[in-house]
Amino acid sequence: MCHKWNLAIIASVNIKEPWMIKYTLKTYITEYVLSERRLSHTRQRTENKRLKANLPDTLEVFLAIDDPLSYLLLQVLPELQSRYKISIKFSMVLNKTKAMFPDIEKWDQNILKDCVQLSQLYGLDSPLSLIKTQTCSISASEKLVCFEHRDDFITQALPIFAAYWHDQAAELTRLLSFEADKMTLTPQQALRRNEAYLAKRGHYLSASIFYGGEWYWGLERIQYLERRLNILHSKPEADVKYDKLHNICIDKKDCERQQKTTGANVLTMYFSVRSPYSYLGLIRAQKIAHHYNIPLRLKPVLPMLMRGLPVPPKKSLYIGLDVKREALCYGIEFGKIADPLGKGVERCYSLFEYAESQGKSIEFMSNFMRCVWSQRVRSETNKGLKKIVELSGLEWQQAIKHINNEGWTVWADDNLNQLYALGLWGVPSFHYNDTLAFGQDKLLFIEQAIRKDLYPNSCAKTVY
Repeated sequence: MCHKWNLAIIASVNIKEPWMIKYTLKTYITEYVLSERRLSHTRQRTENKRLKANLPDTLEVFLAIDDPLSYLLLQVLPELQSRYKISIKFSMVLNKTKAMFPDIEKWDQNILKDCVQLSQLYGLDSPLSLIKTQTCSISASEKLVCFEHRDDFITQALPIFAAYWHDQAAELTRLLSFEADKMTLTPQQALRRNEAYLAKRGHYLSASIFYGGEWYWGLERIQYLERRLNILHSKPEADVKYDKLHNICIDKKDCERQQKTTGANVLTMYFSVRSPYSYLGLIRAQKIAHHYNIPLRLKPVLPMLMRGLPVPPKKSLYIGLDVKREALCYGIEFGKIADPLGKGVERCYSLFEYAESQGKSIEFMSNFMRCVWSQRVRSETNKGLKKIVELSGLEWQQAIKHINNEGWTVWADDNLNQLYALGLWGVPSFHYNDTLAFGQDKLLFIEQAIRKDLYPNSCAKTVY
């Protein structure tokens, strides 16, 4: 069946050059993998298999003691478990796969900052400290893994996580002084087993939930799990509690557009046109900047792979699936992909200054990303790039004069250094006054900062 489908694709697009067959198949197969049709089919098949085997409805949860997002997730799991009457299987992990985290120090710093904001957003106990010894993390992990199979794991684990993240060394020592349950494996072996199982399942992040073939990372993605469980348990669609990050004010009917400018304040976005999260982030940042009548400044950087940093296939697959559901949530087209890596990125960046000189840099970049991430436009070709240029209101004959310009390599490096200087490491990242945010799903915090400037004396103007 799959073979016939592949041949049909090749015939339908009239490929004349053999080397293009593999490329074309990849784009169409990727579209199918990301499709709602495949997702619906997989979910139904998974649920039928579970019911046939008479297995309990179970969340597989992976936690790490040194991950503050795991602490937040652990706090909300009792409510989820009670609401849906669902089982939970816990797996403690400790060691991170270095290839998945190009700058682990900046990752840790940013994830802690995010967790402080998330705890305030959802009224949870906030993690306060990042400075922990490796010995402390190992000791806590080895104790926790010994009773991860117990029904009272959450009750026993929460105080340990709390003492760890409140830097209460004496209390943590007391909590870890109990006699561990006997296991066939040593605690170290059990942790390695869990880490191997996480990788086998196709993932790499702690604070993650695996349910019915899909991954839900941290508080940021629980809303998708809630919506899925609402359908399975015949609950109302409105029964979603953990969607506040997606609930930006400008999507609310009672929030009128700001008519006056906020002055010198600027929203700066660091991004890569090869990052699908940057694609979503730019569309959403445009919306915010337009609504609040503030300038949006773009700072493109070179993609990770073009800087010699690895992006393992496992990570790429998760990102694609995650971006697809985020795009559906925001009503943004995504899935018909023509990867611009290499020549596509270079040609795009070579035209950025020209587009900027014409006052069209935002239009050009947003059209470029929309075309390569949702319309399968090949930006490495003149035909594809011409379409993007003209969609942006630019002259192709003028634009083509700039395609071999290599001046972009200087400002792309400068932008990356500026990003690092802010304490950030990845894209998309956003900067507004003193507020920094990494990830398009953190734009709510940028909007909160903007509204605080606009309405400093009025709580009523903030709608969350």
